[in-house]
Amino acid sequence: MSPGARGIGRFVDTAMKICMLTSTHGPGDGRIFQKEAKSLAKEHDVTIIAPSSESGESIIDGIRIVTVERPDSVVLHPLTLLRLLRACLAEDAEIYHCHEPDAILIGVLAKYLKGKRVVYDIHEHWPSEIPFDLGIRDGTRVQKALSAVVSRVEILLARRAESLFAVSESVAARFRERELDPIILSNYSITDLDIPHNPNRSGRNLMIMAGNMRSFHGVGECIEAVSRIREHYPDATLTLVGRVREDLNDRIGGSGRDEFITTTGFLPYRAMYERLNKGVAGLLVFQPTYYNISIGLPNKLFDYMLLGLPVIASDLPEIRNVIARADCGILVDPGSVSEIVDAIAYLFDFPEEAQKMGANGRQAVLERYNWSAMEADLLQAYRNLDGSPSSTA
Repeated sequence: MSPGARGIGRFVDTAMKICMLTSTHGPGDGRIFQKEAKSLAKEHDVTIIAPSSESGESIIDGIRIVTVERPDSVVLHPLTLLRLLRACLAEDAEIYHCHEPDAILIGVLAKYLKGKRVVYDIHEHWPSEIPFDLGIRDGTRVQKALSAVVSRVEILLARRAESLFAVSESVAARFRERELDPIILSNYSITDLDIPHNPNRSGRNLMIMAGNMRSFHGVGECIEAVSRIREHYPDATLTLVGRVREDLNDRIGGSGRDEFITTTGFLPYRAMYERLNKGVAGLLVFQPTYYNISIGLPNKLFDYMLLGLPVIASDLPEIRNVIARADCGILVDPGSVSEIVDAIAYLFDFPEEAQKMGANGRQAVLERYNWSAMEADLLQAYRNLDGSPSSTA
């Protein structure tokens, strides 16, 4: 039993063995480890099985981590799945909490081979995300055909799960249309990390944060915007917080603009917040190059808001709903460098207004957009699962 489960007496008798299974995320992923696994470990025994650069086993914060070696080539992804299946069957958990379509395929195999229960956690609109990840251009016949296959298979597998979670209503919509009813677990920020709040920001350091930075994060557009704003504010700088893909890093180095750009590489969870805290505004200029981006609600938005950073963000539906309701930033056409420049200039020209937006965002996260409410829903869903038989319909 995990230390968390031991600490909550009234749930000791109902602690279950839960295995969180991911085929693409790392074992320390923000949603999987920092939020869901740590929450579930308060009442249950939790293991995460995930791909990594090498295989191994460890215990971190009371959560058992099992990693399987992931080959460098995406062509060898089936080998990763085979290793995950082997680890999954060896774990012999009561519930397999799966985070991708191929992960739930493994979970369903465990369900029928060993009589286990399955939970499917839908992070993305996978019918558009998978073709993009494979480098298939949006709108082509191949993309449309693959998207249709992914959608049908994913829905078929989801029907075999005892419970479904989805990251947003937009992601859940496709399942609701097929009479499935995911519980919404939004990627809201954790507010009890004791990160110092800095309400009196100074300087002109702008922030972009992503776990694995790619061109659709609007890095090129933001670099161009900061380059232009430096004509009026020569002390403006840009910090890229997170891993920067090699091809994108080469573009930055070859742009002749790296004198005002800082890259941090991967940072642990707390260190990420501490670095963001040195900025004056957060840039969230996602380019809607395919459908999953268009309907996305990035957790980075709530991280910026938690720290009291005013946000310059893409005018996309889910993002717009939050920014407009909280009055915490400026919406822009993500493809318009001029609009990004104007938004940056506004925050620089009116620092009191920028500070007010940041304060509004922080208050909204503390009152509404925080993980505590999601944790309660997650734990209740598992209480409802406890003792329920595995369905094989």
